[in-house]
Amino acid sequence: MFDRGLFDQYDERQEVAFRYAVDAINSDRKLLAHARLSAQIEKIPPSDSFRGSRKVCSLLKTGVAAIFGPQSGQTSAHVQSICDSLEIPHIENRWDFRLTRDAYSVNLYPHPSTLAKAYMDVLKTLGWRKFCIIYENNNGLIRVQELLKDQSFQISLRQLPLSDDYRPMLKDAKKDGVTHIVLDVERDNIFTVLKQAQQIGMMTSYHNYFITSLDLHTVDLEDFRHGDTNITALTIVDPENPLVQQVIQDWVFGELRHGRNVENPENTLKNSNMTQPKSPLENSGLKFTFVRGIQSGK
Repeated sequence: MFDRGLFDQYDERQEVAFRYAVDAINSDRKLLAHARLSAQIEKIPPSDSFRGSRKVCSLLKTGVAAIFGPQSGQTSAHVQSICDSLEIPHIENRWDFRLTRDAYSVNLYPHPSTLAKAYMDVLKTLGWRKFCIIYENNNGLIRVQELLKDQSFQISLRQLPLSDDYRPMLKDAKKDGVTHIVLDVERDNIFTVLKQAQQIGMMTSYHNYFITSLDLHTVDLEDFRHGDTNITALTIVDPENPLVQQVIQDWVFGELRHGRNVENPENTLKNSNMTQPKSPLENSGLKFTFVRGIQSGK
């Protein structure tokens, strides 16, 4: 039984997770007692929908049970359209704002509206009523749209400037008396924004931050440990969970057994974006979802 993984070029962690998930399923005879999965990996340039479509058509001629990926939004949409028309399962785990899915498409990543409702519940529990939303791009507005609709909140909006110096914008927020901030920026920019906020005196015991990224646990916050600033975020992965640690360890050692270089297992939980498309846990979830679909269809 073949399933194919379409990955963007240079997306090695995604490939590792895909291979790990296949190995994990094949080693558990209770899941597919009379079949084995064979993973085939193909690479395509990001956002090259033409080459992606041609690759899918070529793969389908060989016979496949499902297609996973790719992560590029434009390319994935074309792949999904082809799979849906040919009734081939298409499984992905990327951020996607669309509310509806096609009949043969599954996305494991939480939908923005669902996350927004979770954000709202947290902020209401914390007692926030007046706050500023600092966002990076239009996707950020989509993620916080439920907050903007709630009339019980007093919300001001500020967008990060195109330059790397966010201090002028932060100083304006400070002058306006902002002490509660919802921060929606890319994971790689979280530290920079917080560091510049610290430099202008906005990381004190009087300041509160809610960060929408699900990967805050992968960001080094040591510089802010002694400022008594309240920083809150959600995560769908508990790095301290023994099962999570075991999955990561098996994943890393499995690559080493095949002679492939991976990062140190002690650093994997800290340094990998566990909820990004590179996550071995999410790919495992997708694979097991696929297996359950096969079992229920018998």
